Amino acid sequence: MYNAPSLIKGLSLTKIIGGISKTLQVANQIIPLYYKTKPLITNARNVFSILKTTSSKKEENQKKIETNKTDTTTLKTTEKKKATPTSSPTFFL
Repeated sequence: MYNAPSLIKGLSLTKIIGGISKTLQVANQIIPLYYKTKPLITNARNVFSILKTTSSKKEENQKKIETNKTDTTTLKTTEKKKATPTSSPTFFL
């Protein structure tokens, strides 16, 4: 099945050792690259999470600023209403 006798004839110890050697050479090049880029990838994930939290804080601060502006404008209008003189006399007891 699958021409097993012809596969065995094509294989030799030198070919197997050569294939293993090439595989190890590639692994020796890839493993240091992996260890060098792993911190970069994890830091990139952290940077995105930090950016998300800071952008939400900016939005909250913007909302607080807007509410403070509306509160101050309502205070100013109520102060103006209180400061208007009335035409009725004042009685002191």
